[in-house]
Amino acid sequence: MEKSGRYPSYTVCVARALSASPQPLSIEALLTTVGRQRPMGKGARRAIYRAISELYQAVPVAPSQIGWLSHLLQNSTFRHPLTADEARRGYLLLDELEHAVFFPQFFQNHRTDLRHVQIELMGGPTLKAEAAVERKTWSLRLGVAFAEWIDEQGGQGRDDILITVRNAIDGYYLVRLQPRESRDEETIREQNMRLAMAAEELVSSSRRLDKVIPVWELAALLIGRKLYTGPVPPDDLHMVLHKYSMLRIADDGSGYTLERLISADAARPQPVRSVTAARRKQSDSSDEPDDDDIDAFLSPPNFTFEESGDWLDDEDGSPDAGGFEDSCPDYESYLESHRMSGDFDAPLSHSDYHLLEAELETLLGLEQEFGYLLPEQSKRVDDLAERLFIDPESLEFDDDDDDGFGNGMPFWNN
Repeated sequence: MEKSGRYPSYTVCVARALSASPQPLSIEALLTTVGRQRPMGKGARRAIYRAISELYQAVPVAPSQIGWLSHLLQNSTFRHPLTADEARRGYLLLDELEHAVFFPQFFQNHRTDLRHVQIELMGGPTLKAEAAVERKTWSLRLGVAFAEWIDEQGGQGRDDILITVRNAIDGYYLVRLQPRESRDEETIREQNMRLAMAAEELVSSSRRLDKVIPVWELAALLIGRKLYTGPVPPDDLHMVLHKYSMLRIADDGSGYTLERLISADAARPQPVRSVTAARRKQSDSSDEPDDDDIDAFLSPPNFTFEESGDWLDDEDGSPDAGGFEDSCPDYESYLESHRMSGDFDAPLSHSDYHLLEAELETLLGLEQEFGYLLPEQSKRVDDLAERLFIDPESLEFDDDDDDGFGNGMPFWNN
C-alpha cells in the first residue's frame, strides 16, 4: 500500500486543522495538531510551511500565526459601489476582494464552486445567490428581488452597498444600502489611508522576485490584518490603492507592485499568472473621478470567464508556461516558505532549487520502483524535503477525482 493510502498529506492535515479552528493557530499548535493525524519526520516544520504556502485560505496574520480565511471574514464589512446597471438588473460585479468574500475557496484553484449563498437584505427578503458571469466578469446573481429592493430603498447608481459577513463557511451575509449623501467621508478617508499603507507594506516586504502580489492574495492578507472589521469600511480596494497608495497594477496585469518598480520589472520576463488581475483603465490623475465617469471606473473588468480558461491552458503545459529563467510558481512558493521559516541562510537560486528538486523526485521514483531505499538514501530524501519545503507525498500521484481535501467536489469548467 502506498504511503498516501495510510495517512493524509501535510497539506490536507494543515487545511483540516486551520478550517476547524475559529482562531488563528501558531506553527507549534499546527505541529501538534498535524502530529495527531500522521507520522512526523525530521522535515515536518518545513513541510507545514510549504503546505501553508499552497493553501489560499491559510493566511498569515502575525509572525508564526496562521488563520483560515473563512474564519477571518467573520463580522467583516465591505463597501461595494453600486452602478446603475447593477441596480437595474439585480447583480453585483465582483472584484477579487469581493469574490474572496463570497467564495473563499475560489482562489485555491480558480474554479467556481456550486454553493449558493444566503443574502439577507436589510428591510427586505433573504435571497439565494450564486456565482455568475455578467459582461464577461464574475458576479453575484441576485435577481429581480434585489433590483426591487434597491428601488424600494430609493437607491441608485453611485450609492454604496455594505456587505457584512455573518458566516462565510455557511455562506450567510447581510446587505444594506447606504445612500451616497450619508457617507462619513472623514472616517472613510482615514480607513482608506490605513488600507493603502498596509497594502504598500505587504507588497514592499514581499520576497517574490518580481515584487508583484496577485490581487486576490493581497486581499486575503488585508482581511487577515483586520482592515475590514470596523463599522465603517474603506472604499473599493482598487480605487483606494490607485488614489491613496504608491501601488499600481503591473504592466502584465498580474497584480500590484510599487510604482517605482514597474519600469524595472517591465524589462524582465514575468511568470505566468493564473488569472489576469484587475484591468481597470487607471487615470494618472489623483483627483476624484468625475460623476460622468464613475460608473465606468467602478465597474471592475477584473478577471474574466474567458481568461480563467487561459489560466487552465497554461497550467496544463502550454508552450508559454514555465519558460522563464528567473522564476516560476514553485520557486516563488519556496522563497515564501523560506521567508516564513525564519531561516537565516540565503535561499537557493532558481536553478539550484530545481536541481535538488529533480534529485528528490529521482529518489522517490526509485523508492516506488524498488519498494524501499537504503538508509543513506532515505536520509537524503528527508534532508532534501526539509531544505526545499516539499512534502514528499505531494510528488506522488493522487486520485484525479479528489479535490485535495477528500471531497471529490465537482467544479464547473471555465
